[in-house]
Amino acid sequence: MTAKDMHISIIGLPASGKTTLLASLWHMVREPGAVTKLKLASLSQGNYEHLNALAKRWRAGKIQSRTQTSGMKMVVMRLKDNHGQTVEVSFPDVPGEDFSRMWERRELDQGMRETLTAPAIVLIINGDTIKLPAWIVERNAVRKQAGLPANPAEVVDWSAALAPTQVRIVELLQMLMIGDIDIGPRRLAILLSAWDKVEGEELQPEELLASKLPLLDQYLRNQRDPWTWRVWGVSAQGGLYEDPEKEEHFRETDALRELDRPSDRIKVVDGQTASTDITQPLEWLISSCR
Repeated sequence: MTAKDMHISIIGLPASGKTTLLASLWHMVREPGAVTKLKLASLSQGNYEHLNALAKRWRAGKIQSRTQTSGMKMVVMRLKDNHGQTVEVSFPDVPGEDFSRMWERRELDQGMRETLTAPAIVLIINGDTIKLPAWIVERNAVRKQAGLPANPAEVVDWSAALAPTQVRIVELLQMLMIGDIDIGPRRLAILLSAWDKVEGEELQPEELLASKLPLLDQYLRNQRDPWTWRVWGVSAQGGLYEDPEKEEHFRETDALRELDRPSDRIKVVDGQTASTDITQPLEWLISSCR
C-alpha cells in the first residue's frame, strides 16, 4: 500500500488546537525512543524550519500565537506503521475561521474542497471552550435562585456567528456528505482537545461528547450519514503554557519543561485507557485498510 491509497485531513473550528497538535506530532514521530504506532517516513509538503520552530516552542511550553503561525502553509507528512503501511496526513492551510464561514456563508473554494474530500477526517474540538446554547428561561431561573430580578426577554438579531459549537460541527459534517464532496462512507476521529482542563469532570471522552455535545452525539449514533467514528480525549500540551508576548512564567509550565521526555506531557485518552501516543487516532483511521 502507498500513501496515495489513504489520506487524512485535520480540520477544526477556531482555537481548536490544530497547531499545537501539529507541533506535538512533529516532535513525537521524530523523538528518539518514542513509542508510537506511526513513525515519520518523510515530509511530503511543508517547511522543516517552520515545523521545527513550532516544535521548539511546544517543548519550551510556549503557546503558538497567531503572529507565529499566520504564515503557515499546507503541511503534509507521510507516516508509516509497523506493517509498512503508509498514510499521508495533511494539516491544510485553512484557518479555523474558514470552517466557520463555510457554513455561515455556504461558500467552498477549491482548496477547501480538496481538503474535505479525504476518506478519513480528524475533527478537533476544544473541550474547554464548547459554546453551549443560551436559554433565557435557564438564565432567569439562575437569577431567581440568586435573589435577582429576572431580565425581560431581549430581542437579538440572529447571526450564524452566535450558533452553539455543536450546531456548527453537525452542519459541517452534514455538508461533507452532500454534493460533489460526498465520497461515500468515511472514517472520523474526534479529538476533544485541552483534555487536561476537562478531565476533572471525571467523564470518559464519549461521555463528555454526549453530555456537552448531545446534538453531535445523536447525529453520529443515529447513523443518518455513513460515518465510522470514534472519540478521544487529547492533551497535546499537558498543562498550562506561557504566552511569550506577555512574558508569562508559571510553575506548572516549569514542571512540564522538567520532564525527562517532552512527549511525557502528552495525554491521549481512549475510554479508560491513557497513553502518550499522539498517533493513536491516526493509526485507527488507517487500520481498516490493512
